[in-house]
Amino acid sequence: LPGRGTMAASPVQSDWKQSRAPSREGHPSSPESSLTWCLAHLSKPGSGAEHHGHGKADSGGGREMDKRSRVSQWRALVAIRTQHIKGDKAGIARFRTQGGLQPLLGLLKHPQCSRKTLDLALSILANCCTELETRIEVRKLDGINIVVEILKRNMALETVQNRAARALGNLAMDPESSALIHSSGGVPLLLLCVSLPSSQSSPTAAPLKDPCPKLECAQSAARALLYLSDTPSNRLSLLTQGTISALAPLIAPEYPQALRRAALRTLHELTRGCGVECAREVSRSGVLAQLSVMASGESGKPFEELALKTLANMCSQGCLRPLVGSLGVIQKFAEEVKRDPLRSGVFLKALCLCCKEAVNRAKVKESCGLEVLIGFLAAHQSHPLSRLAILACVDFVFDESAMEQLQELGLVPLLVARLVELTRGEEPSAEKMDVSLSSNMSPELLPSSCFDSFDFPPPEGCKKEESGREQGLCSSSFLSLRSWLLSEGLISSEGDLLDSSGVEGEWGGLQIPPSSSPQTSSPNPDSLSSLKNSSPPNPTASSTSSKKAAQPSPVSSSAQPQPSSSWKNTDPPPSSPQPSGALTPQTQPSSSTISSPTKTTLTPVSPSKFSSPHRRRQRAHSAACLTKVTLDTPPSVPRPMAYHHPYHPEPWTPESPILLLLSRFSHATDPSAALVSSGVMSGLLYYLTQHQDPSSRCLRMLCRLSCNPNCLQALVRTGSVALIRHHLCQRGGGFEGKGRQTDRVKAKVKQLGLALLNNLRVQCESGYGSGVLAHVMLSGSESDKMNCALSLPLISR
Repeated sequence: LPGRGTMAASPVQSDWKQSRAPSREGHPSSPESSLTWCLAHLSKPGSGAEHHGHGKADSGGGREMDKRSRVSQWRALVAIRTQHIKGDKAGIARFRTQGGLQPLLGLLKHPQCSRKTLDLALSILANCCTELETRIEVRKLDGINIVVEILKRNMALETVQNRAARALGNLAMDPESSALIHSSGGVPLLLLCVSLPSSQSSPTAAPLKDPCPKLECAQSAARALLYLSDTPSNRLSLLTQGTISALAPLIAPEYPQALRRAALRTLHELTRGCGVECAREVSRSGVLAQLSVMASGESGKPFEELALKTLANMCSQGCLRPLVGSLGVIQKFAEEVKRDPLRSGVFLKALCLCCKEAVNRAKVKESCGLEVLIGFLAAHQSHPLSRLAILACVDFVFDESAMEQLQELGLVPLLVARLVELTRGEEPSAEKMDVSLSSNMSPELLPSSCFDSFDFPPPEGCKKEESGREQGLCSSSFLSLRSWLLSEGLISSEGDLLDSSGVEGEWGGLQIPPSSSPQTSSPNPDSLSSLKNSSPPNPTASSTSSKKAAQPSPVSSSAQPQPSSSWKNTDPPPSSPQPSGALTPQTQPSSSTISSPTKTTLTPVSPSKFSSPHRRRQRAHSAACLTKVTLDTPPSVPRPMAYHHPYHPEPWTPESPILLLLSRFSHATDPSAALVSSGVMSGLLYYLTQHQDPSSRCLRMLCRLSCNPNCLQALVRTGSVALIRHHLCQRGGGFEGKGRQTDRVKAKVKQLGLALLNNLRVQCESGYGSGVLAHVMLSGSESDKMNCALSLPLISR
């Protein structure tokens, strides 16, 4: 201590003699060049004020000593700022290792510190906090609370606010420091810094281009808020305190570019993983109008890209997607993905999510978005976001023109290839679908609520008796279709579709409550009827009924030949007695309710290429009015672990979107060009024979193809008949991977093969089928003739 006192006193006495010389000559022997001298004089005025502030405050010697100490302190601060920590991190590390942080923080803590001293000391602290080790030590020395207190005491001093906000911004780069700033109350003070007074909030454009302390302070505070939004919980805290509303005015074109860029970067970070609270704040702030101007490119390329990314983040919320789409940015999303697919993940997600609402689906088609999605799937099949692109295609299943375009773009082979990949790998279970889905697409950037369409929000549950009754009468796919028709203006009210409570066909007859028996349907593939049966009184039978869904009914060879469509809907399990009014191909081939085989094959289907579910429902209602039975259905027991897509009432598995799209293609008038080829059929058969539990949707799809007379020639030409017999009925080799299916699944697959061959046999025995076979044998190529000859023993008697 005596030695240090002598060292400190010597330069202090010669301060006035040497004060001018360094400024003129810059001689290296000046005391400021020594970091030790600077650190020794850093806290000198504080001790002098303590000794002379009371007893010797009036003495001339005390005032002179205090003045000298303050001058030395100022010179030390200037030297530290301009010489010792300037240039590289080595100077900052030397300042830290020699113990400079503690006296610097002690100086900042002193309440009598002048504004100039605060400015310079905060500037030194902010520069030092660019180094990681310094930030850690400042945090240990309670430096965060010290800076926050300075902000509280000096809200009227803009220069102090600016440097304090910059120091907090550098400290917030560490997660631990960011949490401490949040807990110490620093966020409200930073929000006050970015809030401009009314005189500056809407002035003329010219004066704001010039830098001023208030705008510089707002820029530093906006940057600090950027680093404080590092976690979802911190972002939520900032959102609830009105950060978006405070930053929204700062991106206006009249403000300096540096301030606009800092505010925009913070807004982009705040909208990451946009949730309900974020959507609410975005709507309140009116920031979309300013982002639209920036995204148009008027402010330059850097602003345009960042504004587009911010708008893409907002697409995670369904309530914001129609607003974002109205800004004309969907085309820009598509262009960015087309330009560089692998580096445009955020734009690809936004493009896919915009397909959830009808108003944006039209914009996606107009912007060549479908071509972009198919191009991405074709080039990057194994990319994690390829699953999201497939889900986007699912949103177009009721858009006939879009489905035709997707088919022409080659979606079917891509879907089959993806189905084979999923079958070869380990697929997550249906109960873990949400986890697996979000893990592939960054759960932080893609919350689970982003998949909810704003056209028809998910129901809150069976809170009212009426809603529960409606859910019992209408499947979830019917409710989704009804909401979609409402949004498209095709119906005037929800009651327009409630008259036909029995929902028929592929899209409606699949949702089976756990306490109700499965349904059966008419064998005619184009005239489907829903038959509702009473639930068995035995709860065991009821649970068995739900577990044995999608079991085929055996096709008796002695029954009247006709195309089997028992795969359209599930059959009752053995524990549930067959109702007397149910129609099956084996027991009730009455002409009063079922058309003859010849009439079935020659009945023209809908003139549209893709038959509308609503039109099918009307046809089915008129065709099956004699067999329709309506009984009270008890409310179903909710299954919280199973996820159900609006268009797919069965449990949602990784392959469900693929099968849903393929099934929709099979509803076309002539699906042979897209679905009946050697590659597609081999992929479907591979899925049926190698998947542990193949979906009944694939079974029904193949039955639909076998019942379609337009597919008969393609099935014969491609050799699919022999493949069906070999892989499904005889369980022959050719596919790797065995032993994954249980005996029950194998029996179900074999029964499917027999049903498919029976359907083809029925068609071949008709006049139309005989003509098709004769045409192939007479005018087909050599391979066509060979495949037809191999198929004849399997499908003809």
